[in-house]
Amino acid sequence: MLSAYILLIIRNMKLILPILASILTFTSLSYAADNEDSTAAPSETSAPLSPAVQKPRIEPSVDENRIQELVKNTPEETELLQLDTDKADEKLIGFYRTEGSGITQGGIIIFPDQNTHMAWPDDLKYLSEGLSEFGWYTLAIYLPQPAIQPIPERTLPTLSNLTPTSTSPESEDPEPANNASSTKETSSTPTADTPKEPYEETIFRLGKTAISYMEARDNLDRFIIIGIGTGATWAAQYVNKYQEEQDLRLLMVDAKSPTDNSLPNLSNILPEIKDTIIDLHHSSPRSSATNLTQNAPNSRLRLARHNKMDNFHQSRMPAMTDNWKRNSSWLLKHVRGTINTYVIKAEEAERAIKLNNKIPSNEQAPGQ
Repeated sequence: MLSAYILLIIRNMKLILPILASILTFTSLSYAADNEDSTAAPSETSAPLSPAVQKPRIEPSVDENRIQELVKNTPEETELLQLDTDKADEKLIGFYRTEGSGITQGGIIIFPDQNTHMAWPDDLKYLSEGLSEFGWYTLAIYLPQPAIQPIPERTLPTLSNLTPTSTSPESEDPEPANNASSTKETSSTPTADTPKEPYEETIFRLGKTAISYMEARDNLDRFIIIGIGTGATWAAQYVNKYQEEQDLRLLMVDAKSPTDNSLPNLSNILPEIKDTIIDLHHSSPRSSATNLTQNAPNSRLRLARHNKMDNFHQSRMPAMTDNWKRNSSWLLKHVRGTINTYVIKAEEAERAIKLNNKIPSNEQAPGQ
């Protein structure tokens, strides 16, 4: 009986062994093929793409994205303007609101900070909508981002350090001077981001377009240019440029100069302005007295005193809180108060003085 089982096992082994052998052979061949593919793959698939194959990187346009969002989200009772300027393919984008009190005080043009836009909720939007309820036509305009400055040209020693060296005779350059000049010419080629004109020229066109539109549409002749943050620098630049041609006033909120040293500096512009300047800020009394940096309110006050600028009026606003609606409400009240004091009432007093000086002395009222 035992021998019969042994014979059966031996017979089955004869059938199983060839099958196991074929399986092992197939597995070894597959493993070898996989190894060959893995060793050959890097030379074909993981090799870096040549410059001709690589796609150029396209930087997203901050201006286009912001404008598209602003067009979609225009506030109620606000008109979206898209006005042509004197430059081809350039438009003034702005939010325009007519006055809502029945008494026309004039026009207000608002220049936003570089990091915000014309619908910024906590400051700019609140001023644009709030001032329109008290006799002012308001136009908050979009300021495009300043052009990116070109990368400084690398000098020849720096380029030579980046060039791989070789001791083989074939790699030696027989004419290094010609190669150096060609490298220099290539690196100095202007790019798409190279500014073609000063940024303030764009500001001048946008401001003139806004003034012309408001003059023609609503017959306005008195304007206040409000600048917030870095927008105060561009507002001051515009007022300084056109103060002889237009009836302009300047109002700044937390003014600061652009970080780019190649752009205009606020401290150089303010002494040139002869019209009314209102400087509002949120700095604390202690920091204002000790901070003498470029953007510090105390620096602008000292500048005005040094240049005997009787047209300069600085005022500290209430300290900022965590409630942006309360901050915006305080800002609106403060802006309205300073405008009433230094623009409306001041001009009324000036007209009264001129009128009294024209009245003959024998016709003046008793006690005059």
